[in-house]
Amino acid sequence: MGAIDVSGLTKRYGPDIVVDDLSFSVEAGQVTGFLGPNGAGKTTTMRMIVGLAAPDRGTVTVAGRRYADFPVPFTEVGTLLDAGAVHGGRKAYDHLLALAASNGLPRRRVGEVLARTRDSIEYQGVAA
Repeated sequence: MGAIDVSGLTKRYGPDIVVDDLSFSVEAGQVTGFLGPNGAGKTTTMRMIVGLAAPDRGTVTVAGRRYADFPVPFTEVGTLLDAGAVHGGRKAYDHLLALAASNGLPRRRVGEVLARTRDSIEYQGVAA
């Protein structure tokens, strides 16, 4: 079982199938991104992972549970679905610090998250 498991995920909006029988697993500790053209279903898939959209078919679990089953999901799963939600003049550290403070998370988590992200990017061979 991966940190994120998606199996047979399908989502329709009216007559349009926007995600069609998608399955994948993401292992714990991996930073993973979706690449594709506009309308490929990237955001819809993420919305289904975090319970903002209901799949028409298939299942999604995060650490073996449905996102809705986490008592305080933000303390265990972090997402950014719309870069417009981030203040353009704010650094990543400050944005994460505001999120931590507003969700009762310790300040030290900001540095831990940034270090983990930086390490994963460097591991993948991308300049940080």
